[in-house]
Amino acid sequence: MATTSTTSTTATSLPTGTWQLDTSSSTVTVTARKMGLFKVPANLTVTSGSIEIDDRHQVVAVDIVADAASYASKNDKRNKHILSDDFLDVSAHPTISFHAGAVVRSDDGYRSRGTVTIKGQTSPVDVVIADLQFTDTEGTFTASATIDRNAIGVDKLPNFIIGRNLGLSVSAQATRKP
Repeated sequence: MATTSTTSTTATSLPTGTWQLDTSSSTVTVTARKMGLFKVPANLTVTSGSIEIDDRHQVVAVDIVADAASYASKNDKRNKHILSDDFLDVSAHPTISFHAGAVVRSDDGYRSRGTVTIKGQTSPVDVVIADLQFTDTEGTFTASATIDRNAIGVDKLPNFIIGRNLGLSVSAQATRKP
């Protein structure tokens, strides 16, 4: 029987290997500010993802891909508009991807410098990773970042209507590949 260890405070005991995201238990949420007042969240379906933990027990890469056409807020008219070529242009750009490199310890958990690719444009992002917990076979984490929507070409409406910065949060579960 395998020994199980769990950590939420240190990356030194993370089990090495490649971890596959459980797409049915992982979510991506994008939140925009409307008119500077209201938060408007929308969810995206995760289609694939992986985490690489090296022999030094360090997270060296995180990759997540989401289905752009799965964008869903609580407003059908908004959803249709966001999926159009005015915003995500899902017919030409069917996926949204995120990549983070090495994860380092910080005062508020862990941080990583990464990139997000939306509508075919890649932009750097700083990612805060929290609630990092792994056993020998399963792992979970949450991550958050702020994306400048103008830098990735999602800029159809002025910033006073839809805020320039979008919040991106990921809640993920993963299992270690054999």
